Amino acid sequence: MPSEIPKRLLKIAEDIRSAGGRAFLVGGFVRDSLLGINSEARDFDIEVYSIDQKKLMEILSKHGKPNLIGKAFGVIHLSRQNIHYDFSFPRTESKTGIGHKAFDVQTNPNLSFEEAARRRDFTINAMGMELPNLELVDPYNGSEDLKDRILKHVSEAFAEDSLRVLRGVQFAARFELKAARETIELCKTLSLSDLSRERIEEEFRKWLLKGVKPSYGLDFFCNVGLQKMFVEIDLEGSLGGILDFLATHKNNLNQQEAEIIMFAGLLCLPNAKPVDFLKKWVPVNILLKKIPALLGSIPLLVLNDKSDLRRCALKAGGLKLPAILKSAIQNDAGIYSEAQKIGCEMGIWEAAPEPFITGQMLLDSGLKPSPKIGEIIKKTFEMQISGQITSKEEAMRFVSGII
Repeated sequence: MPSEIPKRLLKIAEDIRSAGGRAFLVGGFVRDSLLGINSEARDFDIEVYSIDQKKLMEILSKHGKPNLIGKAFGVIHLSRQNIHYDFSFPRTESKTGIGHKAFDVQTNPNLSFEEAARRRDFTINAMGMELPNLELVDPYNGSEDLKDRILKHVSEAFAEDSLRVLRGVQFAARFELKAARETIELCKTLSLSDLSRERIEEEFRKWLLKGVKPSYGLDFFCNVGLQKMFVEIDLEGSLGGILDFLATHKNNLNQQEAEIIMFAGLLCLPNAKPVDFLKKWVPVNILLKKIPALLGSIPLLVLNDKSDLRRCALKAGGLKLPAILKSAIQNDAGIYSEAQKIGCEMGIWEAAPEPFITGQMLLDSGLKPSPKIGEIIKKTFEMQISGQITSKEEAMRFVSGII
């Protein structure tokens, strides 16, 4: 673990300690280090105690150009060699109104680490690593909860921020955690009506795109009653198994393909309302276009019918995503491997079939611009998809006969 922490940060921590302060690594780095998944960290959050902002700025100025980016919260950003450090002071928060950001925040460098950590959401996020000696500080037993795979809230302050319910979904999925009974009961009492659509969308993305086992997030989702708010999702059947199957494939896809396949998986069961869900919660044009098309292509993935396979690829932009999704729905990896073999042979695995005939080709052959060109292209392409025409030469002979 020490080798993963930049030497520059350890030197800054020594300077803070020499000035009478204390520095703690906090947040995801500590949690992920205990899980053994932190080898490529480029972002570090450090909480500083017992010195004031002016003194901290003086120390950081010796190591780069610090930037005070959150004056109210006392957050100072420092970047060196593409590594980013955010230094902050412990703070107290009190709810002042409705909404995720309706808090009065006061920094207090004289708080104890235990007092500061009390405001965090879950025990697994309430740990710190004191620098430079790398001693774990764990006042709420987050390390034990990690070992036991339990997701547990830190204190009653959890209820002041309803976004934490959705954060529970994505943490459960990312780290394969089961929620403590008392945490489930507390989450049931919270309403998410004060959250913006953007914050909700962000947590859904983390659940589906970062989740190692999205089914754990789905369990949390159902146990705390979120289905009452997200009624467009069909939770009957094996949705958890479908999402877990898709999660094993998403790392082999590009970012956009991964988004499409995971949201399609969430909305693939018969009684789901994918268009309604997307318009309400994830109104991204490309997803609104691609996901309904992908879901509609699944019945056309008939491995012994090349005409249907071409129509499937035409609808979904290739057979790859339909093959992954149908394999997940039917829990049969053989569908994917067979579709891949056939799709590659037909040239439609990662792309829709291209028309043999284009408008320019018809103009070059002597036809004058007219609606007839569109009719010829449409008819020729339909014959191509159905398999009546199998090459550009056959298509041109057919067109010559019409002309």
